[in-house]
Amino acid sequence: MNSTERRLALLLWLLLVATSSCATARPRTVAPVLLQLAGPVADRRAEVSGLTWKGDTLAVLPQFPDIFGPEDVLGFFAVSKAEILAAVDDPTGTVVEPRMIECRSPGLLRIVRGFDGLEAMGIAGDVCYLTAEAKEDTSMAGYLVSGRYQFHDGKVTIDLTHLSSIPLGLNIPNIAEESLVIDGRRVLTFSEANGRNVNPEPRAKVFGLDLQYQGSLPFPAIEYRVTDATALDADGRFWVMNYFFPPDGGVLQPAPDPEVARFGAPEGFDPGGCIERLLELQLTPEGIVRTDTPPLWLELQPDGECRNWEALVRLDDRGFLIMTDKYPTTLLAFVPFTREDQP
Repeated sequence: MNSTERRLALLLWLLLVATSSCATARPRTVAPVLLQLAGPVADRRAEVSGLTWKGDTLAVLPQFPDIFGPEDVLGFFAVSKAEILAAVDDPTGTVVEPRMIECRSPGLLRIVRGFDGLEAMGIAGDVCYLTAEAKEDTSMAGYLVSGRYQFHDGKVTIDLTHLSSIPLGLNIPNIAEESLVIDGRRVLTFSEANGRNVNPEPRAKVFGLDLQYQGSLPFPAIEYRVTDATALDADGRFWVMNYFFPPDGGVLQPAPDPEVARFGAPEGFDPGGCIERLLELQLTPEGIVRTDTPPLWLELQPDGECRNWEALVRLDDRGFLIMTDKYPTTLLAFVPFTREDQP
């Protein structure tokens, strides 16, 4: 973004704030509490792309899990909730070291032509659902895969032979289905790009638990990137990670930010800089909608370096756990609920 574009963006932001009837107070920001991370998952090559719970075990999904195992073996990671809570209570004195779990996946990388990584993960009972991204010639492609957990000798075998193509509805380089939620009888996936200028009518794609495509539901217009989602709560509410890296402006072509128009911007906000925030959505019978809960903005780094938060999960009623991919490195952080966010 050149200086002229930055000035225009700043003027537009000031206009949005001035005309917003909802922005009666500055939106809140929360500083992520970095947790110490060790082991192979701390290697930035892991490129963490998803988090999900299976009981009291946190599953960590690398984008390219094949680098951690031999042929037909994916290296996922797992860590107990007790270890996570200990680190949250003592972030400077406790180290989180997820253990690697070998996941058998015969043929996945061969079946998905142009495989470009796993992007999202969800678990319902003993069934695991994942989205895969692929580059097929000049087009992007997305797939939903599933498998059943079978515990033998301390390892996990996932039969990833079930696969369904996801109708993306748009073709933007390196953009596919980065998030999914499960409502007990359906799996819903949604795109990373949902801004008005690149995806005028965003939709969540709906699949049965058997991976049969059932159609789509409306999804709210959200500028920048949507990189992961928490599980649904009892009311169908969930949070998504909303991230912007300024050099992506040419690809994402962001329109005026509806969050700033509706709620205002936090103190010191730079409309041409990084955006790291959480937004609450809700699954309703009519589709997925943005709730009235204001955004939860993450406090940025003092040097302005962006953190590509790619993974998000709730931590009971205490807050969220978030992880980056490889930019600036692999980071694990705890984001506490503010009073307004308490479920």
